[in-house]
Amino acid sequence: MLPPWASPRFFKEKFFTPVAEAATSGLKFTKLQPAREFYAPVGTTLLDALESNKVPVTVACRAGVCGCCKTKVVSGKYRVTSTMTLTDAEIADGYVLACSCHPQSDLVLA
Repeated sequence: MLPPWASPRFFKEKFFTPVAEAATSGLKFTKLQPAREFYAPVGTTLLDALESNKVPVTVACRAGVCGCCKTKVVSGKYRVTSTMTLTDAEIADGYVLACSCHPQSDLVLA
């Protein structure tokens, strides 16, 4: 039974390309805190790579508008399609919106 405030008419959908649990090919991602390495196929967004490898990440809009998925990239090459909610200082420090970040090489994440 649902609580009185919950409605059975609302559903949440999540779309991403699943990555094999033990993948060892594609782009390599190194997360520094907590220490972890994982892989994802070339062409996926940083958000897809994080979620497919069960790395916790806060996310809402998935379109580069809300800023919830802000992540710091320490090193590596990437292309971004949105910096809408980031300040110039954050961009200079390596922050990206994971949903709008397209890795071009292996990445190291803070």
